[in-house]
Amino acid sequence: MSAPHDRYHALDSLRGFAMFLGVVLHAGLSFGTQPPVFWPVHDNDRTLLADVCLFAVHTFRMQTFFLLAGFFGCLLYKRYGLGGMVRHRIIRVALPFVLSVMLVTPTVMGAFLYAELENARTQGVPETASPVRRFAADLIAANPEQSSVAIVADRFVSGAYLSLLPLGHLWFLYYLLYFYAAVILLAPLLGRLTGTSVLAAIDDAFQRLIEGRWRVLVPALATIPVLLTMKTWVSDTPLRWAPEGQILAYYFGFFAFGWVLYRHRALVFVFGRGWRFNLTIANVLVLPIGLVALATGIAAEKASASDMFVRKFAAFAAQAVYTWLMIVGLWGAFLHYFARARGWARYLADASYWCYLASITPIVLLQFWVKDWPLPGLVKWVLVSAAATGVLLLSYEWFVRYTIIGTVLNGRKTRARVEAPPAPIATVETRGESSPA
Repeated sequence: MSAPHDRYHALDSLRGFAMFLGVVLHAGLSFGTQPPVFWPVHDNDRTLLADVCLFAVHTFRMQTFFLLAGFFGCLLYKRYGLGGMVRHRIIRVALPFVLSVMLVTPTVMGAFLYAELENARTQGVPETASPVRRFAADLIAANPEQSSVAIVADRFVSGAYLSLLPLGHLWFLYYLLYFYAAVILLAPLLGRLTGTSVLAAIDDAFQRLIEGRWRVLVPALATIPVLLTMKTWVSDTPLRWAPEGQILAYYFGFFAFGWVLYRHRALVFVFGRGWRFNLTIANVLVLPIGLVALATGIAAEKASASDMFVRKFAAFAAQAVYTWLMIVGLWGAFLHYFARARGWARYLADASYWCYLASITPIVLLQFWVKDWPLPGLVKWVLVSAAATGVLLLSYEWFVRYTIIGTVLNGRKTRARVEAPPAPIATVETRGESSPA
């Protein structure tokens, strides 16, 4: 099969959209009515809209990313072979992951610690406090005269933080490395299926699925059993270095689907067919059902209800359908609006990788700065998202795009040279004609 385009501009833009949406998601964590305990900033004006948006985004964003990762992974495999794909992924995934753990994660830890030091000074340490708040309180007790900035600086100068480096928001790269390891192990085995009736039957079934009416429902049904293994009422987010089986299985399903979809890349546009209908049904019908199922299920769990399996099945079924409706809908929408190459879209797609990797530190500091402002939470959420995005884009342009960091993330970029305009030719007017002076 031949690809319909040399470059999938629309899908590059969709991947960038997923990354920038992560900036907005994390910027909203302090504004939800039930912010995560581990998040160090809780705003004084919270809004239920943040809870709804965060739930919705969490239900499709990383799922879309991993499906795209599988799609582009198969592209690299077909184009460069297994060895070439591995080399490419080492440069674009493994190296950025290692460098981010070494250089970005410490700044995130510093921002978290500073916020919790200030929280401990002003709010104390409630029973529900995070481990970081308790740790911050202990540091204050040991250094009562030191400022929060000085305490943070001491921790990093001493190198004490090195043994505590968390996985944090870099988990998506960490898990992606496991998926590529699985590809390395499975590729030789699956290669033996080439030309067999088994592979032909699989290809035929997948093609009929994508071309038919069930390309949302069938993947959703396949997703529900894995969701039922989650520890919470939504897809779990890994917080530890030890990989969690249910999360690996869940996201690998999207990665594998994307991989197979590239094998049938002539169906790329067919997969996104009916995108307007899918996005409408997802957000007008399925999302409200999922929110009600989630809220009533959590309330029933607190009341020790006896029908918890049925409630969890209903909640996860709605989430699974919403996930695939959004994936198919966004896929089609981006193919519709971004199929042609656009300079600004290409720029943002390139910038999104760096912006997401470096996003948490400015987000936390901005959230902490505005948390007591007498403004509606929704307004502050917009301000934090916009300010963080602006800072990140400026840092990308000035310090990343044309440096070795940008080369690692997106390939080598060179600044466009501005040609000096040609010197004007002096003329004199003679009988209505112009001639060289």
